[in-house]
Amino acid sequence: MHALAIAATVRRRLLLNAVVDPDEAAARLPAGVRPHVTPLGTVVGCCLLELEHARPAGLPAAAGRSVLAAAHRISVEWDEPGNPGGPPTVGVYVPVRHTASRLGAALGGRAVPGVHRRADITLDAAGPGPLRWAVDDAGADPAYRIRAAIVAPEHAAPADAEPVGCTCLGADEGLSPGPHGLEVVRLVAGHRRARAVALVECESAFLAGFATARPAPAYLAERVPVTFTSRTRSRRRAGRPRAAGPGPRSSRRPRRTAPTAPAVPR
Repeated sequence: MHALAIAATVRRRLLLNAVVDPDEAAARLPAGVRPHVTPLGTVVGCCLLELEHARPAGLPAAAGRSVLAAAHRISVEWDEPGNPGGPPTVGVYVPVRHTASRLGAALGGRAVPGVHRRADITLDAAGPGPLRWAVDDAGADPAYRIRAAIVAPEHAAPADAEPVGCTCLGADEGLSPGPHGLEVVRLVAGHRRARAVALVECESAFLAGFATARPAPAYLAERVPVTFTSRTRSRRRAGRPRAAGPGPRSSRRPRRTAPTAPAVPR
């Protein structure tokens, strides 16, 4: 079944981040994918998404629905099979995506982009206090539990002012285990703006699982028109981690995937 393109508006997108040693990140990646290395290390993190008007692309926004979702990511790069010797593509590897939508979990990776696991996801945005997110895997897997609370100043440093923010927003494609190999989910969005936020609480079992993790800035993007599409990159079995050890580092300049719509965040 060919996955439909999905259009939506990102009401809020919280990017929780840490920086880890590339060798540790490499041990969690499938063959053919390597850590992307910034001057600070390899960026890992969690994306917490509040989507509005999510619907098949081409339908009016009024036909859409609101969805809460989460993704756990590692900044990576890879070589495109059809571009031997060319610059690598920089994106993210997403071992697990979560959604609060039972329909999205049932259809993800088949009729809609991205395999998703069901989760109980809540967002408390009421009142003048901090914005609070909670994510609990519906299968009671504690490895992906998230608790986050932020204060978002009206005027804060933009995400593109430092390497972590640039890495978060510069990736348009995410690789993840799919039913027929590595699935490539592409995000095309209306702008790349995000601002730094103050963390009141940040508890992520995924981030805590990295022994070399160091704290990094968190960012919030708001009111972003987006479209998600997907394709299968490889017929090889996906999701099998490589053996621990030093990961190969590319000496070639990474290629940023060009957006197909006005400047986009990821």
